[in-house]
Amino acid sequence: MVRLFNSQKFSLIHLLVFLLLLGNIGCQKEMSKDTLGAGGVVGGGGGGNTTGGTAVFTLEPAGSRCSDAAVTGIFEAGTTLGADALITVTVNVTKIGDWTYATAATNGFSFAGAGNFTATGLQVITLMGVGKPTRSGIFSFHLKIGTGADCAVAVGVVPAGTGGGTGGNTPNSFYYKATIDGTNYNVNITATTTDYEPGVSMGGSDDVVFGGGITWANPPLPAGKTEFGITKGIMHQYMSATTAQFKAFFKPATYLYTADASATDGITISWTDPSGNAGTSGTDNIWNSDAGSKDQTNSAFTILSNTEYIDVAGDYYVIVKAQFNCNLYNVTTGAKKVLTNGEAVVAFGMF
Repeated sequence: MVRLFNSQKFSLIHLLVFLLLLGNIGCQKEMSKDTLGAGGVVGGGGGGNTTGGTAVFTLEPAGSRCSDAAVTGIFEAGTTLGADALITVTVNVTKIGDWTYATAATNGFSFAGAGNFTATGLQVITLMGVGKPTRSGIFSFHLKIGTGADCAVAVGVVPAGTGGGTGGNTPNSFYYKATIDGTNYNVNITATTTDYEPGVSMGGSDDVVFGGGITWANPPLPAGKTEFGITKGIMHQYMSATTAQFKAFFKPATYLYTADASATDGITISWTDPSGNAGTSGTDNIWNSDAGSKDQTNSAFTILSNTEYIDVAGDYYVIVKAQFNCNLYNVTTGAKKVLTNGEAVVAFGMF
């Protein structure tokens, strides 16, 4: 099938935060936040993660994400973290004993924990947040113990003065929903979704168009399933752009649709219908806002929010929430469908 440019699939495990606090801590005793001291650094400090104690344990990664890592508590820019700011995560204990662990600081805060394992096997540890976030956004905390795998936990920080929020107040799902010719469609990607994943794409070199969407994880797309994409262009002088300029390119505002994304600034919406029939052309089930007559009279597209995210590999993304309505045209025949009540949360990547 034809996708919005050549879509690079962006693994959901780089972004999703589980909103579940695991209540069973297993066979271990842990120290309080006060025990860790005002700085919250155990096992040494320094620029990277630090580990100490006689216990031997490893992380249980799931891809690049840290197993069942869960973030809870209030994370607000300019506000010192409270006792509710926590990460819980499963580890595999191969030798009992005491343990200490601290992450490197990111955005003015870090996580640290200490305790004593009294049994081997899978255990859940709690790391307590310490420090004061300096700015809002989504930030990755890299966890690595010994020679084990490196994995990441995403923590969302809300803007100063917003009255707080939780680490789970970051987009914990990616989705699109819309009414198309009177039929309601809704695809929601959560931490347990295996068939869909968020997709990102980029077309061009210094004059660039970016794509973000909801894509089927294992093509071809079967009958009964849909895909969705948004492109935004054109970002000029991309090769010299900063992350701040990239984020500003997706600033909350109302944007016009474009009839030619490669030549004119604006938005394009792409949708794959559930027929499962791409035809000999490969495009019979593809509907775009810039196909057919390209008429977008009375159509609208608004970005409501943009949140930055840096993944475990150091790549920079902006997560966008948008609302929209438009006319969609079949890429092969030019037939028209009307999309109303559209809303989506997708990611755009700076590669």
